[in-house]
Amino acid sequence: MKKSVVLICGLFGVLSFSQLIFADEWSPTLPNTITLLHETKLYSNPNGSTPSWASLTPQNVQTVSAETDWYRPLPSDKKWVKIQTNWLGEQWIHIDYHEIGWMTPKDEFLDVSGEMALYNGPEYGSTGATLSSQIVHTKGVFYRPLQNPSWLIDTWLGDKWFTPYQADVIEDVTKTTYETVNLQGRASLFRAPSNQPYSSNTPTIEPQTLRAIALHGDFYKVKTSDGKLGWVSTRYSQPPVVEEISIDIPLTEKTSLYEYPNLQSFLDPLAPQTVHAKGKVQDVWGNTWFQIPTWMGDAWLLHNDNEDLNPNKISDNNGYIHVFPQTVSGNKAVSGRLYVVNMPKYEGYGGFSFTLQMVDDKGNLLASASTSVSGVQQNDDIPFNGFLDRMEPSFHNYTFRLVNVQFKSAY
Repeated sequence: MKKSVVLICGLFGVLSFSQLIFADEWSPTLPNTITLLHETKLYSNPNGSTPSWASLTPQNVQTVSAETDWYRPLPSDKKWVKIQTNWLGEQWIHIDYHEIGWMTPKDEFLDVSGEMALYNGPEYGSTGATLSSQIVHTKGVFYRPLQNPSWLIDTWLGDKWFTPYQADVIEDVTKTTYETVNLQGRASLFRAPSNQPYSSNTPTIEPQTLRAIALHGDFYKVKTSDGKLGWVSTRYSQPPVVEEISIDIPLTEKTSLYEYPNLQSFLDPLAPQTVHAKGKVQDVWGNTWFQIPTWMGDAWLLHNDNEDLNPNKISDNNGYIHVFPQTVSGNKAVSGRLYVVNMPKYEGYGGFSFTLQMVDDKGNLLASASTSVSGVQQNDDIPFNGFLDRMEPSFHNYTFRLVNVQFKSAY
């Protein structure tokens, strides 16, 4: 599950924005609050020849306005920004173009792939030093309108900055030395740890035991036996033991096809036809997967032993989630898994609340369980739990239907 960026209150507080509009010209939004990264002189007007009688130490300050081209990199990279002070009222500061932004503190490791030129400030004051791909510790990230963020990291030169123009950055990884991952089947080697929709063009590696360099969720960063770097997860590996079978399965409707026996490795669906299954496995949810040969190579489809496609799957009307109720225990608890098919437009992260209604074979409502999940993104496959409002010994031959699905934004 993807991790959200949270702005921390206090010195580096939650930042809002105010629109600054100039006649005959579009400009981006000037941040309502910016972070001063060093001691900064105050001026009564935007004129460098005016003497400065005071200065501010590094802190967050509220902006009032700025010169018209504050967001444009011109030959002179310093820009005038008017700010509000507590003791002198409105004052002007003259800061580097790259310093118009805000700082979010961090205390985590980054996995950086690519070259990192090191600077004394966000994109200014080059040290002439460069770091190659590695895991680094960061103390914060500096965000700026219309520019890439810059990261403050620990180096042998002290605290330095880099901006990832030619590098990929994976946030919040766990650095590890002794952990290993045992891939018992052919597995995908990803460029980054992600639950985003699977690509069949992802390269694969053969079964092997690898030393993990870093962890992110259930993904491991590894170096393969032939020297390739990438991320692997046992979710995206072929099962070590497959029961050999030889049966034909008629598909009477368009049927989802998967690279691995999990819902997150979706491939193009199959049109109605009869397919030949040569192997099967059971997943941790108790569902049966059948392995079939296709023109793309071996693939998997979800099909339980009584020939129901997608066993127990219930979809909501908007196509956001599939819910797979698995068990109902005597204490009214219902559990199962939820698969996130899509997210609402312009939303990449959030949660869902929903109600499972237990109905009999005539559609009569027997009981309900309302529950929710949070911190999910598209292609997540996660467990859920809920409690029915009633459960009687007489409830038999029931099924579930999904109602009241509501998206909950993370922001």
